[in-house]
Amino acid sequence: MKILKLFALGSIILLPVADAWQQLGPAGVNVRALSNVLGYPDELFIIVGGFPSYLYFTSNTGLTWTVRETIPDLITSLAINPNDVRIMYAGGRTRRIYKSTNSGYSWFATGNLPAGIWIQQLAVNPTNASEIWAIAEVTGGDSTGFGFYFSTDGGANWQGRVLTWSFMVKARALTISPTIPGRVLIGGSVGNHPRLSLTTDFGNNWLDRSAGLGGKCVYGCTFVPTDSSSIVCATDSGIYRSTDLGLTWTHQLTSPVYSVAFAPVAPYNGYAGGENLVYRTTDMGMSWRTDTVPPFTGTGTRFIAINPNRPLELFVGNEYGVFYSTNGGYDWVCRSSNFRNLDITFLNCYNGDTLFAGVKGYGILHSTNAGLDWQLWGKMFPGVGWVKSLAVNRRHPDTVVCVTDWDSKLHLTINRGDSWQSYQIADNFQPAGVAYHPRAQDTLYSWGGKPDSVSAPLRFAVYRSTDRGQHWNSVMVRDQGFCYGMIFSATGDTLIAYGSNGPNPAVFRSVDRGRTWSSLVSGISGSPVTDLKISPADPGRWLCATPMGVFKTENYGSFWTNLGLSDVNCVLPDTISPNVIWAGTDTQGFFYTTNQGVSWLRDTLGLPGRSVSMLLSHPQHRGAVYAGISGHSLLGKNLFGINELISNYQEPAVLLRLSPTTTKNNCRIIVHPTPERVELYDGAGRLREKISVPETGVVNWHRSAALPDGVYLLLVKYHKCQLTEKLILLR
Repeated sequence: MKILKLFALGSIILLPVADAWQQLGPAGVNVRALSNVLGYPDELFIIVGGFPSYLYFTSNTGLTWTVRETIPDLITSLAINPNDVRIMYAGGRTRRIYKSTNSGYSWFATGNLPAGIWIQQLAVNPTNASEIWAIAEVTGGDSTGFGFYFSTDGGANWQGRVLTWSFMVKARALTISPTIPGRVLIGGSVGNHPRLSLTTDFGNNWLDRSAGLGGKCVYGCTFVPTDSSSIVCATDSGIYRSTDLGLTWTHQLTSPVYSVAFAPVAPYNGYAGGENLVYRTTDMGMSWRTDTVPPFTGTGTRFIAINPNRPLELFVGNEYGVFYSTNGGYDWVCRSSNFRNLDITFLNCYNGDTLFAGVKGYGILHSTNAGLDWQLWGKMFPGVGWVKSLAVNRRHPDTVVCVTDWDSKLHLTINRGDSWQSYQIADNFQPAGVAYHPRAQDTLYSWGGKPDSVSAPLRFAVYRSTDRGQHWNSVMVRDQGFCYGMIFSATGDTLIAYGSNGPNPAVFRSVDRGRTWSSLVSGISGSPVTDLKISPADPGRWLCATPMGVFKTENYGSFWTNLGLSDVNCVLPDTISPNVIWAGTDTQGFFYTTNQGVSWLRDTLGLPGRSVSMLLSHPQHRGAVYAGISGHSLLGKNLFGINELISNYQEPAVLLRLSPTTTKNNCRIIVHPTPERVELYDGAGRLREKISVPETGVVNWHRSAALPDGVYLLLVKYHKCQLTEKLILLR
């Protein structure tokens, strides 16, 4: 971190000057929502990013993309009025339904839904465009509800209710009958069991149609276009088909499927999104086949958009990318290689500049130059797209283990991923992490949640293996909750585990390798504890993050003090100055303090998103930091330009020059004529303008009427470096 010296009344004030964050990749895009445009087959909208969410648009089947607008929410649903494609709806985590009447250029909140509602799916009735349906996950104390809501006046007013409550609910599937008014299907998961419900009277009554469905969750469902009584349903156990509105089911495909759709015109081809492939049917869902080949990839393909005029032409979207086919899914073209909008599930700084990263929906990636470039590491195995954590055996670095959300197993390779072996940890165990004991390299720990049965809530759990992961025993299983992470002392005698225990925060410590545990939460408020770090300068000084803020202890956890902030996801003590602390929040980006939390400053330089999921220090370069941003891959600070990583990169003579830096209307921007992008951000970190650069590298920039007075940041991104310059606008 750079230091700025200010002289005031004979004293010197030291203030940190934060370098801009550098976006590192990996490349790809986690598609949160997707919708094509009826009557315009080359157009497509996708939602990417965390908070705020970005609405991207293409008019040429994905060859190029532009940001149409940002929405201040975590958007997970998108729908377009089929009768007037200028009207669009979006919904997300903050219970708001957003509406646009100008094809997404601007949005306003409409309607008034109750607090605690997270909209997961939206749909517009194709025969009555004023009728809009939504399904949601509803927070209520220790339980979650499965809710449905609908509007009959274009989103101005809404009605609905919660159908059921459980310790675990997912709302995933919504489809409206295109021919019979009032007939709607909704689906998801309730208590780890698939749930499908049918209404035939506009939601006044609902019929449970789950009996006979396998798996844990209904991810998609649709009516067969040639028979209004036939339904096809997609679950993580495969494809099911019913000819009597769900009273009975036939299992047609036994592989996991996460979406299903039929073309609305003859020959009514159907498609279903699986793991790294797309299935097809030409007989109304009776049989399914696939010939999907690379470059298509990505687990959990949740979105399918079929061209109604050319039913062999379709887009699909998943957590790794957008793909396009013109021949019914035989061949695919990736349309998202220029994005850097992935979700990173873990980052492991193994040795110097060697990194492992988990990409949700894809697998394990590897970098040997501190994150500048990434490659797929190892062969894929079932569930690798849900990888949660990875550990390298320090004694035998060819040996690597990982755990996933997909199953309750440890996955082990002894040949750098060329082949994998799997070992059961515990029945129904949901792992969050895995680590080797720092001294005993045959001993492994895994932590997460363990239910008493498949339909029971998760309990805070830690497991241990002393034979390289082949057999496991419980070290600790507590109350309903979840273990988010563990920390080990250098000797491995002291273990710290944190998360949630019942409705309360959880920090447990053992000084005898897990035989006995003590609770250390005095002074902590908010649950869960999502991150915990130990100061490199003082082993008795710990920091932790909860929804109620950043907490600090200076006596090994005996008592904690609240340092402020809220909705904190992660925390990091600075490796250079013991008074500096970094914090990543859920919707407000980064904060840092230079005085142990007496006051906090916000850092938004070069920040594309505000949902910070992780913060880690580089193991060797002091002051270098990595951050995971939901929907924006990895970011780094102070990583490049301080060592030999880019010594072979010849810097152009002029990278960035701005004249004047204070102006009312115009300025000249001079850059090297090969930047990846030039962007203007306001003081809150919001992208305000993308600037095109001609071949000369000289831009005569004119201020638009939409830019108010203030301090702005001009960001120029080259292939291997990123520069910023401050611009002050006056009237």
